[in-house]
Amino acid sequence: MATKETAQHELIKESLSKFLTKEVLPYIDQWEKDKYCSREIFQKMGEQGFFGVSFPEQYGGSGLDFWAAVAVSEVMAKFNMGGLGMSLYAHNFLPLPLILAVGTEEQKQKYLVPALKGEKIAALAITEPGAGSDVGGIKTTAVEKDDHYVINGSKMFITNGNIADFIVVVTKTGEGYDFTNFIFETHTPGFKSIEVKNKLGMHTSDTAQLFFDNCIVPKTQVLGQKSMGFYYIMNNLQEERLLAAVTATFAAEWALEKAILYSKEREAFGRPIGKFQVIRHKIAEMATKLEACKAITFRAVQDFIDNGAAAVKTITMAKAFTCHEAQLIIDEALQIHGGWGYMEDYGIARAFRDCRLLTIGAGTSEIMNEIISKIVIEEVKHKTVIDHR
Repeated sequence: MATKETAQHELIKESLSKFLTKEVLPYIDQWEKDKYCSREIFQKMGEQGFFGVSFPEQYGGSGLDFWAAVAVSEVMAKFNMGGLGMSLYAHNFLPLPLILAVGTEEQKQKYLVPALKGEKIAALAITEPGAGSDVGGIKTTAVEKDDHYVINGSKMFITNGNIADFIVVVTKTGEGYDFTNFIFETHTPGFKSIEVKNKLGMHTSDTAQLFFDNCIVPKTQVLGQKSMGFYYIMNNLQEERLLAAVTATFAAEWALEKAILYSKEREAFGRPIGKFQVIRHKIAEMATKLEACKAITFRAVQDFIDNGAAAVKTITMAKAFTCHEAQLIIDEALQIHGGWGYMEDYGIARAFRDCRLLTIGAGTSEIMNEIISKIVIEEVKHKTVIDHR
């Protein structure tokens, strides 16, 4: 199915394209070299309303559906600035939907509203040095004491962890899957963050390791109900995984278009390389894979709009399939560029590095396949299958 774009969605894409052309494009190459994440861009994005496109108007959003968020993700991906896009996306679509869904009105006014304006930067902290896809393995604890909690532990690979004003932190508050989420202010005594360096890609995305040493947090900072944190996070992950699929799809589309243009310009043996059957067939296979990515991803978006987190099957399939296939498409685009594809000059190398994270972040492809297998096996249990043997 195609995206359900309206004039409003087109206006968002046009406005964001102009914004990025002016505010980011002239600087992004240097930011990549410096591994720099600009705080100022958050404020400018918020001022233009790009963070709030799919959030309610009462909190400063535009009140549009999730296709508006897809429009923003499409433009970010096609400007080939994966690292910066990751930080903006991690601010906008990881902690903020959770605050909107289960936060108190006071919390929404104090954190959601300024975050949508770009006045405060947000992050979500789940992953730990010993707990990634296995959310149940989290060891960071929050111990209840009178009118507050005391948080101890550490988090790893947290996007925006060094620049965030507040972080939604997942903590263990009891046995088993007894987890509680907190809105944690980063000026709290006992908190420290360290930059995670030497990343393969996403160079313009801030990544941190976080440390909590007897951090005192008021009970008013509990997000949602105590002990329900695991279930909130599992629901919230659906939106994160869906946007990973959207990002992968449009990054692959950008790479395919770059490869086609290059094949028309680059000559070998007296003619453009696009005239050779081997290149044309590569492009045909890439285009076919891209259409499959669009089909499953756009279907998942509509399923999410219609059914929310219950769209887990299509979202998980879209995440697993698209993030894998996008890598193959970008890899072929790099191959078509030959030696120049291996250099930074054409941008394909950056796309190749940045896209590699997408089969790992928000749940690895292996975890996605495990979820899918459980769902489809259970579905068959309740069906009558005709056996002709």
